[in-house]
Amino acid sequence: MSDESFIKKPCKHCPYRIDVKPFLTPERGEELAYLTENPFNDFTCHKTIEHDDEGETVITEQSKTCAGFLTLSAQYNGDEYLPEGFEPSWDLCYSDASEMEWAYSNENEDRK
Repeated sequence: MSDESFIKKPCKHCPYRIDVKPFLTPERGEELAYLTENPFNDFTCHKTIEHDDEGETVITEQSKTCAGFLTLSAQYNGDEYLPEGFEPSWDLCYSDASEMEWAYSNENEDRK
C-alpha cells in the first residue's frame, strides 16, 4: 500500500521544476532549495494548502507534500526518506539546491 501524503508529480507551477520560469524572490528560492537538504524537512504543495481569514497558510489533513520538493530532497538524502510509492521526477526538477538558487537569483537579476 502506498503513502497518499504526497503529490505524485510536480504540478505545472511547482517552484522546483526546471521548466518553470522562476517566480519567487531570490531569498525564497534559496530557502526552498536548501530546505531539501535535511531529510526531516517538509514542504506542502501550494495546491493543497488553505488560508484562514487573515490569509495565513493552514495545513490540513488533505494537505500533501510537494513532489518537486521530494524529488530534490532525494538527490541529497536518497530514497531512504521518501514516502513509500513515491517516484522522483528527475527529468522535471532541479538536480541540486545550488542549481535552483542560481536560477532564481539570475532570473530576478534580469528583472532589475
